[in-house]
Amino acid sequence: MLLTLNVRAQKAYNELTVYVVAHQDDWQLFMGANVYKDIVSFDEISPNVNGKKVVIIYTTAGNLHDTDDTKSCNCRDPYENNSKPFPYWKVREAGAKRSVHLAASRIGGWGPGIPYPQNKTVVINGHRITKYEYKNTVSYFLRINTARFGAWYSDPRAATSTVDTSSTYADYSDFVNTIYSIYKAEIDSNLKSHKITFNCQDIDETINPNDHHDHYISGRAASEAAMLLGKETDTCYRQTLFVDYHSQNLPPNLSTPDVQNEAAVTAVYCLALLDYNAWPEWGSLYQEWTGRNYSRTITTCESPAKTNILAQDSLDTLNTRVYPSPADKQLTVRFNLPVITPVDIAIYDVSGATVFHFKGLLPETNFLINTTLYPSGYYIIVVSNGGKPINKTIFDVVH
Repeated sequence: MLLTLNVRAQKAYNELTVYVVAHQDDWQLFMGANVYKDIVSFDEISPNVNGKKVVIIYTTAGNLHDTDDTKSCNCRDPYENNSKPFPYWKVREAGAKRSVHLAASRIGGWGPGIPYPQNKTVVINGHRITKYEYKNTVSYFLRINTARFGAWYSDPRAATSTVDTSSTYADYSDFVNTIYSIYKAEIDSNLKSHKITFNCQDIDETINPNDHHDHYISGRAASEAAMLLGKETDTCYRQTLFVDYHSQNLPPNLSTPDVQNEAAVTAVYCLALLDYNAWPEWGSLYQEWTGRNYSRTITTCESPAKTNILAQDSLDTLNTRVYPSPADKQLTVRFNLPVITPVDIAIYDVSGATVFHFKGLLPETNFLINTTLYPSGYYIIVVSNGGKPINKTIFDVVH
């Protein structure tokens, strides 16, 4: 699939950390202490040595209603002298910016006479996306309709639009490719590969149970896109996976300064909602997650789900070849083995679920697999011979 990049990244950083979240208040609640530390770690004097760029990708609009989001509050823009209703998703974006502003306030002063940054519209993978840059942070607001976003949990072939009608995503694969394209756009040419960290919601339901579908979809797509980048660059990038709502059932684990910083970025988000005449969820709701940031760290060479289907063996061998990718109707596994050889062929989706399995004697040198019933997306095929993996390849199904 052709990926269109219309974004050029600055080249003043030696480290990049990316956070992908479903809603505009997710990182403050579940990752706040970590995000705050990443933002304030920037060294203004020597940015090429100790400069960290923090990118936050908000996947959904965060809207409460399907088509008419103005119903969720009687919001008004406090900076405009008019009575026109202000959409709730715009209010939440304003809150997200306030949180970033507060964390970045340690990095020098904005100062009088310096124009405040404005939103930009960029085209990434054929989609118009709102981009906001502030000091060493970059925010992307994809604004995908929340009510329809969850449909990808059961049907990745479904199309969904943005709440501002600026773009339509053809399917889940299109969404993954867009996140992947943002990653590529934000990687500086002088950035060392081991200096990149990807952060998102944990999709292992044994670790992060009872999370919302839009959270799982965001986490899954973020991990898939990072895995694709890792395979392309032959690098195992660091990936940190966070527990979301379930963290309220776990004991507090943050230090006092971390609790204060997380509470601060959450509080200014809530203050923005008050400014726009929206109801903030401070009090008993938000404070259920205060003092709790739970995460685990793996690499992009590992599956984020419970079953690790990416071992450390080479992904390419002389014994087999898997093609084409992307595949539509058929995937071919070509063997350079005797036809009487016993083989085990398994295909997994990125959650670790088995979607195809064959075990027996190799019938011929070309083994054909029907992919017409597979939803568009990314899969991993593992070919074993005598119990030893001889090929592990990520491939894409596109219909």
